[in-house]
Amino acid sequence: MTTSITSAIARSGRAQAEYDDDALDRLADLIADRLARRLGGVAPAKPEPLVDAGEIARLHGKTRSWVYEHAGELGAVRLGSGSRPRLGFSPARVAEQLETVDKPETTPLPEPAPPRRRRQRASRTATGAPLLHVRSHDT
Repeated sequence: MTTSITSAIARSGRAQAEYDDDALDRLADLIADRLARRLGGVAPAKPEPLVDAGEIARLHGKTRSWVYEHAGELGAVRLGSGSRPRLGFSPARVAEQLETVDKPETTPLPEPAPPRRRRQRASRTATGAPLLHVRSHDT
């Protein structure tokens, strides 16, 4: 196909700068199709459109303020510049993130500790001398 394009260019005698945008778009599509065939039909997927915080809140039963508070965890993308740019969210990424949060891995609870025995009163001093048991006499 490349030779047919090259020969068509040579026959037309037009300079490269004279091609219109439609011709360049057709050429780009041909190149993309050829690359896709060479790569085994693997073509980059079209990016998912981003939605705003209100749509994410509606889809997942949250409030807009909750979505804004957790924007970083949900993978928000800043759209524009300035002090307060708009935020865009990928619905698939948000759903994936919320699924991991809503369904955390269960871990087995630790075994309960055996009951502690009450410590008996010391019958000896720190040096080992026996203590005398003294009782008070109530009068």
